[in-house]
Amino acid sequence: MSFRSKVLDALDIHKKTIKLQCNETFPKIYSEDASLLALTPVASAAYNRSNHVNYAVSKQIKNSNIGPNVGGGATVKQSLDVLGFVVGDPVVNSAYKNMYPITMPTNMSSSAAELHTTLDDAYTGFHTLGGLYDSVSTELQTMRKSAVTPFESETMFGNGGDGGVNDHSHTDWPDNTLDQLRLLTENPYADSLYYHSTRLSFLLTGITIPDSSEKASNHRGVVRMLILRPRLPTAKMRWSGVSGQPMINMDYPPHFDTDLFYTKTKTLGGRMDTSVLTRQVQDASTGQHNARKSHLTPSFGLDKYAAVDPVINQKTTVQSGVANSQLHYGHPIPTEGTSHTLSSYDVLTAPINRDKYAVVVDKMVTLDTLHHGVASKRIENVVIPYNKKVKFPGRKTTDTDMPSGLSHQLSDDVEIEPVNFQSRPIIMFLSMDQKISAQVTGYTTISET
Repeated sequence: MSFRSKVLDALDIHKKTIKLQCNETFPKIYSEDASLLALTPVASAAYNRSNHVNYAVSKQIKNSNIGPNVGGGATVKQSLDVLGFVVGDPVVNSAYKNMYPITMPTNMSSSAAELHTTLDDAYTGFHTLGGLYDSVSTELQTMRKSAVTPFESETMFGNGGDGGVNDHSHTDWPDNTLDQLRLLTENPYADSLYYHSTRLSFLLTGITIPDSSEKASNHRGVVRMLILRPRLPTAKMRWSGVSGQPMINMDYPPHFDTDLFYTKTKTLGGRMDTSVLTRQVQDASTGQHNARKSHLTPSFGLDKYAAVDPVINQKTTVQSGVANSQLHYGHPIPTEGTSHTLSSYDVLTAPINRDKYAVVVDKMVTLDTLHHGVASKRIENVVIPYNKKVKFPGRKTTDTDMPSGLSHQLSDDVEIEPVNFQSRPIIMFLSMDQKISAQVTGYTTISET
């Protein structure tokens, strides 16, 4: 029993607690047809949760040559796979560069499927775990102070026609926007939930089947396990003496594709961009070479590195079509990045950019192939602590005016986006020379406040 539970028990205060389940099934990316002799992606087609499987498989992102085959045959290669999970809602492209990896949709429509030949084309190696909120959970709804208690959760319930009590629901929450704003101003945590932790268990299995010519010593891969949380930039405020208005300024959030790793040992003059190393002409009209950039050490991601000559945001007013342009005045504008030429080893061992991402776990383990039976499996139990009271903005607003005309009525639906849950965890496995499968189980513990 936790200290918090002991205190509540001593004071005879009873708080509901729910274990919110994380996703344990995922879209099937690769075919299970036994007649196929190689890994074959599933043809792109619409799917939903009924088509999911109980495992997730890694995606190859690097395949580097490391030398000739001394026994004859094809060049020896070194591959790198990624398999990752984001706690919470799916991540899609938005106006900002994504600080989380884009996740595979849990459902795909026919129109979206037509954009790809196979599901592997849409697959980034990352899935969504959910587990932070469930808008259809009545039990979770009854734990919110702002929620209208579902009828089935009432102790008195009836249809009124047989002498029973009419359908009703009690709540101490205001019924209009004005009173709700006053309440949340006086007590910002009036509508809140207490998040304890997310507990996950991963069964990792090496599923690469070695060639008959390989020796037993070559059947072992290396897996790097990472649990990260993006660091959100601090917002600063000043008061303009010209317009007499507050001005808020903050840096752009980190970009997962280009800000994930950083090390001073990786320069553009090395393997990060071989076109710089070979003095390739950058500007044909002037003949200027890009060798002048060879000493620079930009941050980088799994496939791209950040711009070394970024454009600085100089917009002091709102620009049409540009998200919050004036908010980031004076800061470098994130770009899509440039594809790097780093090897599988370079990416596997690269240090995390701790200015942009907080590291919860970073460790390296070995994992044999399926050929070695039990040695090909590894169980990783993960506890991601929150221990945080998370506040919510109450109930949604309607367009219906109150009799006073000073405010609007509130609907029965609650807002589900937390106000102070700044970032969500990312669990990532980088596997060298080994394609891995993961079976996931877990939940998030949430209590009422």
